[in-house]
Amino acid sequence: MKRRQLPLRLISLTLIAGFALSACGIRGDLKTPPPLWGEDIRTDAQKAEVERAKAERAKRAADKAAREAKKAADAQK
Repeated sequence: MKRRQLPLRLISLTLIAGFALSACGIRGDLKTPPPLWGEDIRTDAQKAEVERAKAERAKRAADKAAREAKKAADAQK
């Protein structure tokens, strides 16, 4: 019975780790990042998409900062 325990444990740990790791990650479509070295071969549309995403993240961060500042100002009243 000892010989069968190790593979069963290994299989169960592998399944648990697989389920845990599958829950991590980015929601939505995955975007290809720019290369670390060499020339950038992305199309203009792909570059524009990256810029739009950066602008949206910056806008969300600014909106969040404004909400927090308003909340802090309301709390001081």
